Amino acid sequence: MLALLKRLDCAPGLALRWFCLLNMLALTLVLSAVVFIRFVPIATLSWSDEVVEWLMASLIFIAAAALWRENDHFKITMISERLEGTQSGRIFTLFLECLTAIFIGFFAQYSLDLTLDVGRTSPVLSWPMTWWYAPMPIAGFIMVIYAIRNVVQGVRAVVEGFRCNGAGGMAKVQHEQRNG
Repeated sequence: MLALLKRLDCAPGLALRWFCLLNMLALTLVLSAVVFIRFVPIATLSWSDEVVEWLMASLIFIAAAALWRENDHFKITMISERLEGTQSGRIFTLFLECLTAIFIGFFAQYSLDLTLDVGRTSPVLSWPMTWWYAPMPIAGFIMVIYAIRNVVQGVRAVVEGFRCNGAGGMAKVQHEQRNG
């Protein structure tokens, strides 16, 4: 079952990466065009500010979700590293994962509320401003899913830590945590 879930998880990971890659490419093209037009004024790109804002916002939040999925986001690990391999470390990690899951849950809910309450359109392109806000709840709910995964893994590690006695049992738990 776990192997099936890991295989199914490849598709969203790939989609997040491709979105970020294509978004960065579009951002580079639009910004390059803006710089070129400033030096060679052959056209006006009055729409470019709005497009750059949307591309940047969506890149930031979707990339955050991609990093969260990989558990590759910024962390301060001083305490975690000192407790690594101990039952206290596993409990501490579970505690942090629970706190982050709660925070991300609030973020996702409040950003969804904010997105649904925006009623105006952009000044130049007349696009709904919900498009600018939509990456926040989308990324938030993706991160909630992976935060729940992290909590479940943390609970499993703590339970296994209580079950295992002796150095051999602890080595097995550490191996399973790394290979997940």
